[in-house]
Amino acid sequence: MKRLLLTRHAKSSWDDPDLRDIDRPLNKRGLKAASLMGSVLKKRGYVPEAILMSPSVRTRMTAGLIAAELGFSEEEIQVVDSFYGASPGEIVHHARKFPDEIETAMLVGHNPTWTSLCARLTGESLDNLPTAGVLIIDFSVAQWSDLEKGSVTELLLPRNYGHGGGKS
Repeated sequence: MKRLLLTRHAKSSWDDPDLRDIDRPLNKRGLKAASLMGSVLKKRGYVPEAILMSPSVRTRMTAGLIAAELGFSEEEIQVVDSFYGASPGEIVHHARKFPDEIETAMLVGHNPTWTSLCARLTGESLDNLPTAGVLIIDFSVAQWSDLEKGSVTELLLPRNYGHGGGKS
């Protein structure tokens, strides 16, 4: 079995209108949510052996905060430049390249791709993967190269753990 933790970046800041989209950091709410979700993942036993992320500042910050809570070395997180603006097919292509000794992997990226990816990988419709949301998908395959349709094990959202709402 292979497990994928499909993670959307946490809430980003729009305070500086001159920043390029790729350079937007997390806001206060996003910082708290990313750390919270790392803690939730650890408590629930969802600890990845590999993390791939988009090069954007907000995904880097999200992945770093989650990794810190999981005890995962931030230096081991891999940046995949093409994750920024990628299609669901391109993301699946990268997931199929994980070494087979890895059982659990995390991908950190953006909407609308991540929500579309949820549907592609599970066949289930998800209106929106909220910021800092983590969809846990299990696949009945022994090799990542055979990744097709999996089943949703759990959808973890910050609001379900006492964090949500507000703009700060």
